[in-house]
Amino acid sequence: MFKQDDDAGFNFKKAHKLYKIALKNGTSSTLDVLKSYYNLIMYHQRIVDEVSLEKYIDSCSTLSKQIGTFHIHQIYLDEKRASIEEWQTNYHTALGLLQNSIFKIEDLKPEAYNTHKNFLTILYARIASIYQKQKNYELAIQYFEKSFGATDYLNEVTFYRSFINSQYAELMFNRGNYKKAYEKLNEASIINDQYLNPRNDDNAGFLTVRNQYKEQIDKKNAQINRQNAELAERTQEALRFRILLFVVIFICIIIVLIIRSRMKHLKHQKIEKGSQELIDVKNKELTTNTLQLIEKDEIIKKLSSYIKKNDIGTSSKSLIKSIENQSESLWDAFNKRFVSQNIGFYERLQEKVPNLSAADLKVCALIKLNFTGKEMSYLLGISLGSVHVARHRLRKKMKLERDKNLTNFINSI
Repeated sequence: MFKQDDDAGFNFKKAHKLYKIALKNGTSSTLDVLKSYYNLIMYHQRIVDEVSLEKYIDSCSTLSKQIGTFHIHQIYLDEKRASIEEWQTNYHTALGLLQNSIFKIEDLKPEAYNTHKNFLTILYARIASIYQKQKNYELAIQYFEKSFGATDYLNEVTFYRSFINSQYAELMFNRGNYKKAYEKLNEASIINDQYLNPRNDDNAGFLTVRNQYKEQIDKKNAQINRQNAELAERTQEALRFRILLFVVIFICIIIVLIIRSRMKHLKHQKIEKGSQELIDVKNKELTTNTLQLIEKDEIIKKLSSYIKKNDIGTSSKSLIKSIENQSESLWDAFNKRFVSQNIGFYERLQEKVPNLSAADLKVCALIKLNFTGKEMSYLLGISLGSVHVARHRLRKKMKLERDKNLTNFINSI
């Protein structure tokens, strides 16, 4: 995996998903999926992921039983199980699993043995490593030597042999055999330089092809990120423009509504002012007409009094009665015209001052038209003193302070 464990793990898992999909579609075999499981096993063994390793070992074991290759795959799976036992310091169990795998390879038929004997290099080295941890250095050296002696005609475990040489060199150094340590360390360096040194022209393409591909992917991702950033910026600009447009439209609507309301209010004020002016004119006319009627009524009363003193005949009595009837209907005529010209006045007044009597309402109507006390007494048929009393009573009912004008208060209603 050339020190690229994260990338390797990602691609192993991705490939495994594709293999499983291909198996469902009939474009891949169970053996292909089994090999994919084994790649995942080696990856999780390398990164020391005990839980995942055990899970994939079980899956691989189940599949190998299905296709009838369990007797072979068990050799390799037991070596992986030995790693779990070794991590848990169950060295005796780990050694048993490794020894069992060696026995099974040695018991294979010649053709199968030749195919799988390269794996003995790894098994012997694994046993040597465990003995080294147990500080059983004699057995460790013995199994390291066996590992070096195992044949590897196809160079399938060349990279692992470099690791074994490094471990053995460390053991020899600690044991004081510096010459042997140097020789094995040198052998490890030769393998590393020959196969894993990126400065070697023969390895350049092999080791850098994946980096070139990764660079292309990174470049493509950077381009996509830039495009996404530009798209996000344009989206933000469009959103800001829409928000600004909505705000402008909203403000325009508010302004239009305010102007419309203002114009409506001014129009209403104008109409109300015109109506009030018309009412004031009519009230003045009513006042003038009423005063003229009062004057006429006074003349008629004087005439009636004169007739009573000088002539008491039947025709004179009939004339006097007619004059008296005419005098009694003077208030009714005034009130009828007042109500028609000042619609709702009495209702608004009673709403504001609920405890007003009918006599109080009459006085209020005459005050609104600015009648004098004398004119009010004549029109209401009461004395001037009674008029003053009535005005005083009104102020009390209306709870007006002394500095408040009664006429202004009534005119404001």
